[in-house]
Amino acid sequence: MDLEIKRGYEVLPDNTVRFGIRVSNSGNSAISDVEVILDYNYSLFELEGNIVEKLGTLPPSAPRTAKFLLKPRGCVHREEIGATVRYKDHSWEKHTLDMRPKEIHCVCPFLKEKAITRSEFLRLSDTGNSAEHGLNFENISPEKLVEFLSHTCKNRLYKVDEFSIENGKVLYLAGESLGEKAYYLLTAVVLEEGGIVRVLLHANSDKAFGLNGFLNEILENLRHLVQNIGAAREIGIIKKEQVINIIDSVVQHTNFAGGTEAPEVAVRGSVVQRSKIGFLEEEEEEEEEKAQATEQTIAEKTAPEKAVRHPPEKKAPAKEPLTRPPEKKPDNPPKKPIPVLGLMLIGILLAGASAIVLGWGGGPGNPETYTNSIGMEFVHVPEGEFMMGSPSGERGTDADESPVHKVTIEEPFYLGKYEVTQEQWQKVMGNNPSHFKGDRLPVERVSWEEAREFIQKLNEMEKTDKYRLPSEAEWEYACRAGSDARYSSGYDVSTLGEHAWYDANSEDKTHPVGQKKENPWGLYDMHGNVWEWVQDGWHDSYYGTPSDGSARESSSNSLKVRRGGSWEGSAGYCRAANRGNSGSGYRSSGLGFRVLKEL
Repeated sequence: MDLEIKRGYEVLPDNTVRFGIRVSNSGNSAISDVEVILDYNYSLFELEGNIVEKLGTLPPSAPRTAKFLLKPRGCVHREEIGATVRYKDHSWEKHTLDMRPKEIHCVCPFLKEKAITRSEFLRLSDTGNSAEHGLNFENISPEKLVEFLSHTCKNRLYKVDEFSIENGKVLYLAGESLGEKAYYLLTAVVLEEGGIVRVLLHANSDKAFGLNGFLNEILENLRHLVQNIGAAREIGIIKKEQVINIIDSVVQHTNFAGGTEAPEVAVRGSVVQRSKIGFLEEEEEEEEEKAQATEQTIAEKTAPEKAVRHPPEKKAPAKEPLTRPPEKKPDNPPKKPIPVLGLMLIGILLAGASAIVLGWGGGPGNPETYTNSIGMEFVHVPEGEFMMGSPSGERGTDADESPVHKVTIEEPFYLGKYEVTQEQWQKVMGNNPSHFKGDRLPVERVSWEEAREFIQKLNEMEKTDKYRLPSEAEWEYACRAGSDARYSSGYDVSTLGEHAWYDANSEDKTHPVGQKKENPWGLYDMHGNVWEWVQDGWHDSYYGTPSDGSARESSSNSLKVRRGGSWEGSAGYCRAANRGNSGSGYRSSGLGFRVLKEL
């Protein structure tokens, strides 16, 4: 049956998103019982009305549109809305068709200027929720960036006050939500040193959702405006700790921080204009590729006269990395005679190593890889600990990825080297529900419930109970593979295409598993190709999340977590920390899974 689906949206004056899904029957016979089921992020939107829109009978060449009203709970930045269309053909056979998700983008039009006093701004900025972001630019003046920032915030934020500092400016702005008793405060510092201009933003709100979308929107607008200025360009992000320290130092030196007794007029030529604002020097040894490169560039171009007020916390000695780097060998090792006893010992050790790697013998060691009876390959993932979630300074961060928290994986496990393929699904389930067909393609269009059914049957076939879906924490731990960057390959999106199939390179389809580079632990397609179901129920934050890496169930709704992004999503959805959710019965051509095996 030929069915065409078109989708679009508009943002109404009250910030409600009107989302339309137009369904057309291009066949020769009428279809009946047509219904559209919306798939959206419950934590970001409140749906006004029913999640299912019934369109009834659809004759040929007579399109009908399902309309949904979604009220954002805060600023929404590049969020996908999906849907499923169900219908019966002329012979009353049931069909299901997934709509390709539509990325929507709200520019926070619900914000209006909030006229408040300086003392009220200071009082509110010490309460509620907060987030920080910062960017470095070059070949552009601080005056031009201040102009761009003012343009971005025009008509949405009230300028409470501003101060000139040497080589820069500090802005204090406030806004509030239309129809809600919610405020948004923004402290913005634009600072130039040695040809590098830093834009540092600190936001406060009494709303738990939307702060990161609020800041991301401002920064995206800045990026867009900067791109139109000749040689001007963004050269990297600023770490959250530095954003906080620099802003704190600047604010403490301005008369704005004087409280209720401070003069009502900003003082030009104050002591802060005659003082240098120093920058933190990097002391961390983390492999933050893009941030380190940026800070090195800035350090070469700047010569700070003094440090900021709050030095970075001292860190404990670095722990042994969780990755398994290759052993370094000297280029020209000296040749020494090997005793006969040494040769015997080497032979014994080699034999033992072979037994471990190939899974022979009954020793306590676990082989690095494992292959089961239907050809599913698994990779050994070691125990360890990591910081789960995304720091507020990470580009594209969402509120549901916080707070960042430490998780300890106490037991090693095996994780599927690849996403479950259609060939493997066929061997266990006897069918193939996928939209794109191919033995080595990942199976898709399987619900969370069907993935669990596959695993149950796999356990029966293998006469074990060790197979299951990974928990969300186990999945992110394995995806990061010892890295705390946006992707397991680093911070820079330019390297993502070597590891992932996503909207920039997928040609609108899935691809055979294992064609891209693996991550440091030997796992393929952890970013992109298809989203992957995990065991956890959906929660809109990490508050209350177990610290031992176990799955967090939910009794309040039927939403389940999916991870990793897909062939049809942008790079932001492929981030290691990014989270998605769908109903447990939802199916999509961009949604599959991989399997964990306990030791």
